Amino acid sequence: MGGLNPHSGRLNVFLSHRYNSPAENQYFWQLLTSVEGVSFRVDEALSFTSPVRLERMVRDADGFVGIYPLPGGPREAHSLSSLRHASRYFRLELGMAVRARKHAVVFHDQRLIPALRAPLDVRLVAYDAQELDAGAHSSLPARVRHAYQGFLDDVHAALPSDARPTYQSRSTGLIVSPQNQASVTSALSEMLHEYAWEPMVLPWPPRLNLDLITWLRKCDWAVIDLDDPASRLVAAFTHGQFVPTLALTSTAGSQASQDHLDVPDEKTLYGDVETGHRKAVVRWSNPEHLLGSVESHLKVIGEQPRYIGDTDQAVDYFGSAAKRSERVFLSYAAEDGETAAEFSRLLNARFQDVFDYRSHGTIKVGEQWMDTLLTGLARSAIGVLLLSKSYVASKYCMLEARELYRAAVEGRAALVPVCLERMELPDFLQGTQYRALYHQSPQAIVEELRLQTQ
Repeated sequence: MGGLNPHSGRLNVFLSHRYNSPAENQYFWQLLTSVEGVSFRVDEALSFTSPVRLERMVRDADGFVGIYPLPGGPREAHSLSSLRHASRYFRLELGMAVRARKHAVVFHDQRLIPALRAPLDVRLVAYDAQELDAGAHSSLPARVRHAYQGFLDDVHAALPSDARPTYQSRSTGLIVSPQNQASVTSALSEMLHEYAWEPMVLPWPPRLNLDLITWLRKCDWAVIDLDDPASRLVAAFTHGQFVPTLALTSTAGSQASQDHLDVPDEKTLYGDVETGHRKAVVRWSNPEHLLGSVESHLKVIGEQPRYIGDTDQAVDYFGSAAKRSERVFLSYAAEDGETAAEFSRLLNARFQDVFDYRSHGTIKVGEQWMDTLLTGLARSAIGVLLLSKSYVASKYCMLEARELYRAAVEGRAALVPVCLERMELPDFLQGTQYRALYHQSPQAIVEELRLQTQ
């Protein structure tokens, strides 16, 4: 995935961008590829954000390019809080490039300056959004080409003269504290084997010596249990050394898992970006819960990035990315199929990937339908529940609802319950904000959902 392509001589570049800005993405694509053709790889974020997946992509790239526009009109004023919210994914990915010591160039709306900080070796090119339509009267194309050429010169100079091999390791390091080793190490090893990873159980207590550093550098990525101060020190080391790491922490006997978001160690280690590492920490209460959560991450980590190698692929990708990229799971009872069909149509018009078990091709001939349903649940970033008395009476619908609720509690998915009739919510959904079809139209509900996920 990484390195110089020995057949074409092209660079492999990680592209960080705003999905819902196809015109801006296409504008910069045309300028950049007029300087030199490179192969871009992007994270489509088809389910929840996996820092391990992103870090592996950034690690395996030759360089990092960011295209950071802002939503709204080109003269619209933004508060600092709105700028930080709009740039949260940009800052997450740029932070990875900085830790990985990748050469980077970022073209960003100048209004982002108060929210965007980077070391001096990152090329930050600010632009006025009004310049995108200024044509020959703008100096922007020349500034973009000049900065991009400098970035390319830096990347080429840093690469060896011959092609680098792609990253070959399939090892996953496991560092588990003594109180958890008996209950989770063997099960995690089996699950990693199942997903074609080679678990490497590293010795306890960990010592940041030559042996451990050598072992960690043999790993493609690592799983580290944060329940012991010693392992938290190792997690800080892997974070700084840019070893992609999935962190675990037990919530058994503690307050609600949400309270763990305020642990000082995690704040220091993973910062205050509103998405990413801290939300991706696997917080588990029992081994079954742990394995289910880790499996969800493994499915996302294993997804291949989207490849963009020519203009046709760029036009196709940037156009489709204008739809929201999160996977949506539409859960409903068969008796409510007519209403569900309307929601499915509206969701498909606004999101790239909608799992509707009745849609043609969703469950293919010969597949185990329950396996397909569970896979769809695990890979979805948004769960839309069409609640009715028929829904509550169905054990399969309630299974879907509970799985999506668990993903929402763990921060892996957003939950959108929609009451199709006046009714009492199931116990586990009590207190969850819901929409009511008798107060809002399907169009209004879906549009509200689209705007909330931007």
